[in-house]
Amino acid sequence: MIKTYFITGAEGVGKTSVIKILKRELPEMDIHDFDEFIVPENPQLQWRLDTTLNWINKAIENQKKNISTCIIGLSFPDEIINFDESKNLNSINFCLLDVEEFERKKRLSFRNASEEVIDDLEQLHKLREVAEEKNINIIDTSILLVEEVAKEIIKWIKSV
Repeated sequence: MIKTYFITGAEGVGKTSVIKILKRELPEMDIHDFDEFIVPENPQLQWRLDTTLNWINKAIENQKKNISTCIIGLSFPDEIINFDESKNLNSINFCLLDVEEFERKKRLSFRNASEEVIDDLEQLHKLREVAEEKNINIIDTSILLVEEVAKEIIKWIKSV
């Protein structure tokens, strides 16, 4: 069965880092970074919603071609499901990449992120809350190498 996967997480959890490995290990799947389109300097809600809809439409196109789709980036399950277009997808699956706050701070500091970004834990907490409410698969990336995170994602994809 052709499926659509959304892998989400706050900044610093390792989303972008796993994309190249997933593309190599899952060549039959169409895998994309949510932010492949031009990201404005201060992306607002409307940008995220428009981009989410673009990815849903891409998954619909792929489904017609018998190709599963995986989108990796900051997305919110409720927003995805609320689009009428998402009803045209056979199966939508969500996974949260999570990280301990101390490790996130260390990773973002290494990337020279601003203190404002480092100290903003709202998305991290909101995504955890949604994942727990909706029983979404959670992969804790805190102590895993990128290759190990990718293996966990692949194991999840194959189990869905």
